[in-house]
Amino acid sequence: MFENIESISYMIGVATVTIIAVLNPFGNLPLFLAMTDQIPVRLRQKLFRNILWVAFLIVLIFLFTGSFIMQYLFHVNLDSLRVAGGLVIGIMGLKNLLFTQTQHDVSNYQDLDFNALFKHSIIPMAFPILVGPGTLSTVVIIAEESNMLTAGGAVIASFLFLLILFHFSATIEKILGHLVLFVLSRIAQIFIIAVGVQMIVLGLQGMGVIKLP
Repeated sequence: MFENIESISYMIGVATVTIIAVLNPFGNLPLFLAMTDQIPVRLRQKLFRNILWVAFLIVLIFLFTGSFIMQYLFHVNLDSLRVAGGLVIGIMGLKNLLFTQTQHDVSNYQDLDFNALFKHSIIPMAFPILVGPGTLSTVVIIAEESNMLTAGGAVIASFLFLLILFHFSATIEKILGHLVLFVLSRIAQIFIIAVGVQMIVLGLQGMGVIKLP
């Protein structure tokens, strides 16, 4: 019994790290702070909580419906999704690692009241900056490779981590600074690329295109 619990905990832990890496919170945190630079800390924390709730619901909806959409609407098998998701994640990670990220114009966010700011920030802050195609495909692949319990537990754990991180975002930025956040983001990109490559290899192996010893 305890061995099963340890195995499930380990699987959830690995899946959580993978999802957090793809969500790239350390890379997105400076951008979110810039978008909300002129609002008080409490309102910023409330805004981040609402953004995370929206992103969390998007991931949950795709977690429970992604397999059905993949198999019955588009007739795509898991190996094809692995290759496609791996390409998206790998290219995204490589782009963020080698090239300077696109500078978003945040001046139009700074003079808005809270309700208007929330409406304007759902897109793009919740989707696709925080949750994008790479995150959604990763969640579905985790659910298909393991089970819904592991995927659901990993999603919950990932967003709890993000909730804590974004709640103390201003303090973290002051302590770590932009340089440390930049380095952490780049380290995460290397892990993201590795996850993408692994997905592609497993997908090609499942298709019989390559054979590994």
